[in-house]
Amino acid sequence: METEEDQQMPILAHKIQVLLDDAQYAALLALAKAEGKSVSAFLREAVVERLLADARRTARQKAFEEIVAMELPVGDWPDMEGEIERAHGAGRKGL
Repeated sequence: METEEDQQMPILAHKIQVLLDDAQYAALLALAKAEGKSVSAFLREAVVERLLADARRTARQKAFEEIVAMELPVGDWPDMEGEIERAHGAGRKGL
């Protein structure tokens, strides 16, 4: 009988071979051991983190492009800085 945990585990179906020199492997092994993980688990997590970082970067770029496309009215920096200082108090300048 399968447990709920067994049902949620992804099936690892793709094998990748990566060749490292001795120094690279030693560094990778040390990082994995420091986190109490196998090299494979460490690398899988690193790949997921990289994919998530790329997805976040893409989302930020898309948000930036959407904001720029709005063509919102923006004043000159000295005018805007003055507005900010008036709204938040000039005494906090430099914080």
